[in-house]
Amino acid sequence: MVQAEIICFWITIFTYACAFCLHLFGFINAKTRSAKFAAWLLWAGLGFHTATAVLRWISASHPPVTDTYELNLTGTWFAVLIFLVFTKIRKVDNSIALVVTPIVFLVLGQGLMSRSEAVPMGPAYQSPWLVVHVIFAWLAFGCYLISTGAAVLLLLRRNLLFWKPGISVQPAEVLDLVSYRFIVLGFINHAVMLVSGAIWAKNLWGHYWSWDALETWSLISFLFYAFYLHVRAFRGWKMRRAAWLTIAGLIVVAISYWGVDLFAPSPHPGP
Repeated sequence: MVQAEIICFWITIFTYACAFCLHLFGFINAKTRSAKFAAWLLWAGLGFHTATAVLRWISASHPPVTDTYELNLTGTWFAVLIFLVFTKIRKVDNSIALVVTPIVFLVLGQGLMSRSEAVPMGPAYQSPWLVVHVIFAWLAFGCYLISTGAAVLLLLRRNLLFWKPGISVQPAEVLDLVSYRFIVLGFINHAVMLVSGAIWAKNLWGHYWSWDALETWSLISFLFYAFYLHVRAFRGWKMRRAAWLTIAGLIVVAISYWGVDLFAPSPHPGP
């Protein structure tokens, strides 16, 4: 079972890599057929990604939500799924995959480096609020990732068109709106994540909030996006200003999800 999981994991990586290369080729050469085939490869990669998560679930006898490897595996699955669904309904352009896919690589790679053997889930994790907390955390991450992809393309748009006029890039106004909408969606999911995490903490430790490093950074990232929404609505910060804030926001989220564990012990109980 473990060997099958590892094989599926590397097939997932390879399929995503092929999809990225095809997206890049189609983007540079304005080949819509390449972009469509790349989207099919992403769906195929998501299928192998799903198989990897299911095999891990079977090996551990619990959902893959306990250690860094499992969380990264689950989080990137949500991110790719959200991207593909919104691409399918034509709310997101395929070109955003040029930013989404490399970040998915990095997150999966970081998870793989910390991979450990599957172990049974401890009593602290056996709570429905944990499931709600993790699902909405990764929904928020997926939305913020798509928003960042649109922001990066917005900032590069002028240079890309100057470099090669044949490149198909959405208008800056459209990219700005896509980025804004996904931040709003991510912000809502982020709020549910914080509330569900607080309820889980209350049931586990007897208090809703303890101001440890992870909780504090989660709140900081939430307040950062609240600041983004405020300055956009009341200060008129759009386009390039908003794009830079969006990229900075994903960095803050990355610190919240992964950076804290490098400098402070995790407050979450062991499995």
